[in-house]
Amino acid sequence: MNDSCDDLDREENNPAVLLLGVEETPALPIIWSLVKKKIPISVGSFKHICAGMLSHYPLEKCIYPDPNKYPGLFVEWLLEKTSSGAYPVMLACGEQTTYLLSKFKKQFESYTSIPIVDIETFMYCRDKSLTMKAAAKCGVPIPMTWYPEDVGIEHVAGIASYPAVIKPCISNGARGISNVNSPDDLIKLYYQTKREYGACIVQEFIPHQGMQYKAEILLDKHQNIKLWGVYEKLRFYPPTGGSSTLNRSVYKEDILQSAAKILSYIKWWGIGDCDFIVDPRDGVAKLMEINPRFTRTIRVLVESGVDYPYELYRLALGLEPHEIKHYKTNVSLRYLAGDIFWFIRSKDRFQTKPNFFSFFNSNMHYEEWAIHDPFTGVGFWLSLIKDMLDPSERKRRLR
Repeated sequence: MNDSCDDLDREENNPAVLLLGVEETPALPIIWSLVKKKIPISVGSFKHICAGMLSHYPLEKCIYPDPNKYPGLFVEWLLEKTSSGAYPVMLACGEQTTYLLSKFKKQFESYTSIPIVDIETFMYCRDKSLTMKAAAKCGVPIPMTWYPEDVGIEHVAGIASYPAVIKPCISNGARGISNVNSPDDLIKLYYQTKREYGACIVQEFIPHQGMQYKAEILLDKHQNIKLWGVYEKLRFYPPTGGSSTLNRSVYKEDILQSAAKILSYIKWWGIGDCDFIVDPRDGVAKLMEINPRFTRTIRVLVESGVDYPYELYRLALGLEPHEIKHYKTNVSLRYLAGDIFWFIRSKDRFQTKPNFFSFFNSNMHYEEWAIHDPFTGVGFWLSLIKDMLDPSERKRRLR
């Protein structure tokens, strides 16, 4: 891979990419970024109809076993698919798909380059208990955290402050997170959560009046910061805190520095996403989690001028990513489906700023589609409708 030409503007010199997990919306800015650079791209998903599979840009579209249900079959399929060497670079979206590529990375190294850290480093971000312990050691502010897997839930119940929050060590999109108000409630709900989600941590409750932020950092393999950006979460579903439905790019030096500090400390390279919340009691931005993957909302920074997909592609080829630390602020990204659910449940639906009914302006982008690739929106909504007709999937989404 290191022999690739540094001039990637000439189409014949651009190695092809296989992008997995295109049922996830961050696949769209990845597709659009690479196609703009004349990079051949093929895509794959376990869904026949979804946003990425209805994009008109990919040269090839593949269906594979669902990595959530059949991880072994998925890895077998992928090894067979890539063994020809037709895809010099492989990228992925989605929690499980990215995890499996990290876990089995060594099996693919003869066939393709995957810009993902080894599984030991990956777990420092996927497992919230490891994330919080690493942050505490390197001096990045975090909520007060207790570890029942280390000392027992009964001990934690006796020393925790209330209200407290139970969080599964491994989950995403606020799934499994619960608030408790007493030691008895904590013990009871801890065992219920652990049965469904596995090991948990307990944290102090941070009042939601503080703004929440995401910092996206791309580091090279020597932990040099090459790209960074921050955006604020303006609305969520559920409304009290969960997955963001409206985001806006901002510049926050303190958050960028904290994110860079923790990622450098754990020897991360590639793209890392750090979630922060400003504690209104002391005004300090505290780390909540690190996502070791492309997140749903990465497009807000790509549209702001921080081209993570292309620079990650360069890193995969052994090239030095360009440094991009200046970007446009006040660019917005809206997840319309989630924002509709927010509107239905929020008490602030008519007081929110920006107004819910402000659908179009020059700085507004939508997570699931773009005017130059309109059928991605059709694929997204058809996939969502199908999911909502499934009782278990509907419960998961509405939780």
